[in-house]
Amino acid sequence: MAKVNPVRIGHPRSLLAGGLGVFSSLLAIGWALFGYNLPATVNLASSQPDNLMLAQFGVAFVVLIGSGLMLARYTRLGGAINILGGLTTFGIGVLYARSLEQAARALSLQGLTLHFSQVYTAPLVIPVDRLVSTLLVVPVFPIATLLVISGLGSLATHRMHRPHPIPLPAQQQVSVQTTNK
Repeated sequence: MAKVNPVRIGHPRSLLAGGLGVFSSLLAIGWALFGYNLPATVNLASSQPDNLMLAQFGVAFVVLIGSGLMLARYTRLGGAINILGGLTTFGIGVLYARSLEQAARALSLQGLTLHFSQVYTAPLVIPVDRLVSTLLVVPVFPIATLLVISGLGSLATHRMHRPHPIPLPAQQQVSVQTTNK
């Protein structure tokens, strides 16, 4: 019978946290690509949103590496990376939405018109005064929340694997005597 090293066995929680981290980091990469193309799509000439989305792409890639660390059983480091990545994603999202709103107000636009498909021809018009809240509620907040939940789950898994010795008082210790007959 082969012995299995108990240190190398993956805990289902760490696998779940790592999988959630990979999924949310791929969502963050998709958000970064969508956000990078959004100003050019709605004819806004501003370089700050582009730079912020390039930074978001870098953060999403680092978070993907952190999620891989969680899957490779480095739960403390991967969890910390995902928590910091989630908070950074939210911060970048706030700055991005605010800079888009300022660029749209500078051009005196009433709303941003988005066309998603050639099949579905009705445009989506986002009013400029609701642009920040729309971009924060729809893509940014869920992605940041998933990243933070993934990191917290990973840190909880790390705490579970640490041995916690429970000292027994002297009166509760039982001695076992064996007799040979």
